[in-house]
Amino acid sequence: MTYPLVKRVSHRMLGEMLRMMLSERLYFDLTLEEGRTLSRAFTAVAYDWRRTDLVYLSPVGSDAEFSAAVKQEGLHVETSDGGHYLNWDNVTELAERLAVE
Repeated sequence: MTYPLVKRVSHRMLGEMLRMMLSERLYFDLTLEEGRTLSRAFTAVAYDWRRTDLVYLSPVGSDAEFSAAVKQEGLHVETSDGGHYLNWDNVTELAERLAVE
């Protein structure tokens, strides 16, 4: 599998959701609205990364929060297991997938 990727999943209480997978073990389950919100945030920072220093979302369907430092070269996602790097091509790709899935 090629990462990052977005796929639809079903939650027994919340219904249709999006799973944003950054690696085999690092993923975030998002409601459809959270996916669209994160898509807009990714698009904004990819367009002009200098306007903010952090992207944060506490998804209702996940135990883990999404927190990423905005850097010149991309996003540095902070997790309890360490960091994960997304370059601007990855960020733009995720923005597109989160918007249409």
